Amino acid sequence: MAQSEPSAPPAYDKGLRFIAVLKFAKGILFLAISFGIFRLINQDVAELARRLSVHLRIDPENHYLRQLLEKLTDLNPRKIRNLGFLSLFFSADLMVEGVGLWYNQIWAKYLVLVATSIFLPEEFKTCFQFFTWDKLALLCLNLTFVAYIAWILLPHRRTPAAPDAAA
Repeated sequence: MAQSEPSAPPAYDKGLRFIAVLKFAKGILFLAISFGIFRLINQDVAELARRLSVHLRIDPENHYLRQLLEKLTDLNPRKIRNLGFLSLFFSADLMVEGVGLWYNQIWAKYLVLVATSIFLPEEFKTCFQFFTWDKLALLCLNLTFVAYIAWILLPHRRTPAAPDAAA
């Protein structure tokens, strides 16, 4: 029996690896956020925000601070718990996307394509209603990710599946 040559390790795409690292890093960030949210469950969130504003020397008469404090007074433990679980779910999704892209999995490419595309209409709307350069940069980055992954997936849709070889 002849030994076959060892197969080369699968080539990886540097662009996918970059996106994978970003997705995984965002996943870790949202994991930390979810743990922080869960710590707030039985605390007076508005009072914590007020103390933080004093510590950061933010004017207590600031319009935005007052709006934030009004919204925080409406938070109850159930809403906080739900926010924590939502953040935890989002974290898990981002990490799964990151690991899948790192290993060049086709399902991960489709998942990232759909998950990133879903937010694009809202990002367009927000960017054009309340323009800032960072919103535009984020929109361009997400558009680039979607276009790049769609470009990678195009050959997979056009190539027919190879027939099984008879042994």
